[in-house]
Amino acid sequence: MTIHMRNLSTATAPQTQPRNFQHEALRLGLQLYTRLSAEGAAKLVERLAFTPDRLPMPSRYEYLLDLADSHTQLHHGPHTLPIYSWGDGPTILGVHGWSGAGIQFGAYIEPLVAAGYRVVLYDAPAHGRAQGERTDLYEMTEVLAKVAHQVGPLHAIIAHSLGSIAAGRALVDGLDASRLVLLAPPASLSEVVNEMGHQMGLSTDALAEHRKRMETRFGGDVWQQLSLEELAPQLRQQGLVVIDSDDADVSADQSARVYHNWPDSELMSADGLGHHRMLRAPQVVDAVADFLTRDRVVPH
Repeated sequence: MTIHMRNLSTATAPQTQPRNFQHEALRLGLQLYTRLSAEGAAKLVERLAFTPDRLPMPSRYEYLLDLADSHTQLHHGPHTLPIYSWGDGPTILGVHGWSGAGIQFGAYIEPLVAAGYRVVLYDAPAHGRAQGERTDLYEMTEVLAKVAHQVGPLHAIIAHSLGSIAAGRALVDGLDASRLVLLAPPASLSEVVNEMGHQMGLSTDALAEHRKRMETRFGGDVWQQLSLEELAPQLRQQGLVVIDSDDADVSADQSARVYHNWPDSELMSADGLGHHRMLRAPQVVDAVADFLTRDRVVPH
């Protein structure tokens, strides 16, 4: 099943000039550093790759944190991570992406709570209000499983961007949920790393060195372990994949490959929303809420 939607009124705005300037300065700096010290540049790239940008929380939803029915914590290693929940009923867990925060799913709280569900959101290490400076996708997967076991059982998971790979990995490893929504899922960590290398302006040799360091750190099978398109055939959940043709961060083609490899999934295709606006676009929120609450009988 495929749903097509178009909304040009919410087309993705161009990047601001300061962000472009910082991005270009980083590219030039890395290119110069690579000429001076390939090893030093590789270490810097590795550090940058595991350090999320702790972006400001979406101000339109931050007030909802103070209205949460429950605010608990998860102790993970030396760090404390916040967990918030709203409502009662079957639990729906939100899993944010890289440099994101749980409250990015704020638009889903009201409709899902009104439909008789409990919404749980959290911040992964080094994200949002959580402690920590660096993290990686394996740790994000481990934390997801810990949160799920603390707040579960789960009815469903909604995941965005890189959080989709964490969700897929956790579910294949045994985490239980009936339904799964993936918003702009990347096909694999390998493609995410290649795109990062392109954005940083890394040479072919520099990118190859970074990938080699990743394999040394996580094992040679890291690319297979964290390939969502390879995990998708093993997913037993009913699924919905949401893609946008104007997504500049994760191409619609990548997300579509996840959908095509996932036996029991539906596809919602939009354009004009981009990578982040799909998180709050009313037509996406409505479609996701409908999918998650479908066939639910609320007792009177």
